[in-house]
Amino acid sequence: MRRIAFAILCIALVSGLVMAHPHFAKTIMAKIQNGPEFKLEHITLPYNEKHLAGVKEDFVFHCGYAKLTVNKDVQSGSTKIPAGTYALRAKATSADKWTLVLLPESAAPRQGQPDLSKAMVLDSKTLTGRPNHDHLELNIMPGHGPTDGKIMVSVSFGTRTVESVLSVGTAGSAAGQ
Repeated sequence: MRRIAFAILCIALVSGLVMAHPHFAKTIMAKIQNGPEFKLEHITLPYNEKHLAGVKEDFVFHCGYAKLTVNKDVQSGSTKIPAGTYALRAKATSADKWTLVLLPESAAPRQGQPDLSKAMVLDSKTLTGRPNHDHLELNIMPGHGPTDGKIMVSVSFGTRTVESVLSVGTAGSAAGQ
């Protein structure tokens, strides 16, 4: 009888831990016809308003330990991004103003603040007052309006979304032309 009670208790405990909140690895792939391939990897996380309340200037959010891999050179604003794999991070100037940066993986430790002297700052804008995201969401999508013909990388958490524009091909030309 003790063994059965102990087994039931263990099953209940493990089930509770598993169902409490699943974190899983997520990968998003995008390929532009006759252009670069993008791979964005991260770990899903719940949004936590309390953590964001204490954000100060220069805080760097790990974005679920996101990595962006590009197989051809791209550009964000005036920043040239060589083909390779980079840690994708969001740098705060306030709780509602963020910029996405790419770092060599060696400059982005899993604990503590990364070495921003090696960061490539992406052309970014922060959108606030968006629909609430209960979990961290990263995405790669086509541009729209003034960013048509470009690639958008977005990081959404809570009611905030940070978008960065990546241009492919030669400067001033649209993707796929």
